[in-house]
Amino acid sequence: MTKPEDKEHAPTKKELPLTIVFVRHAQAGGEKVNDELGPLLTKLGEQQAALVAERLSTEHFTHAYTSDFSRAFDTAKAILKFHPATPYTVNVDVREVHHFHFVKNAPKQKDEMKKVVEHEWKAVQNFAAHVRKTHSMGEVVLVVTHGNFIRSVLPVLGNRNPKESILLDFGNSSVSVLDVWPSGEAVLRLGNCMKHLPSKMIT
Repeated sequence: MTKPEDKEHAPTKKELPLTIVFVRHAQAGGEKVNDELGPLLTKLGEQQAALVAERLSTEHFTHAYTSDFSRAFDTAKAILKFHPATPYTVNVDVREVHHFHFVKNAPKQKDEMKKVVEHEWKAVQNFAAHVRKTHSMGEVVLVVTHGNFIRSVLPVLGNRNPKESILLDFGNSSVSVLDVWPSGEAVLRLGNCMKHLPSKMIT
């Protein structure tokens, strides 16, 4: 995330984008805290979380957001150990969502599922709007969340329809970096990067 700068031509805050660093939670599948919060991290997941935390240890975040689901929250905790002064918010709007938001020809949902999907879509839109409204250009925001949520919100932050966008894969503990501009445009600078993991730990 840190970029080399020409000191004589260093950009001002107004010229910088809002940078959002997305981290997908580490591998889960362990014991459930409860049905709503989902499974805990596996032993491998704990190792993945520790390694992505070390990777991001020298970054400066102005704010952090995490899903309340155990797998995301525990991944965020590992990262935030290196950032004790960074304020963070546990936000239910960044919970995992279904694939219907980004699959163009998804089968029609029954009434009950329709309500769930509508609620999820509002959450995706609300979070994107919240980030744009709350944070200024030049800030770097961390979001620890879930794969389908990332697939859904990245296009929205660039004023695009997820169903018309290229599908991306996101591995456990992967890092993706999106620069968002006041114009409404967004540039994916890094996607699904897992260079912090040995190949045998990639899931």
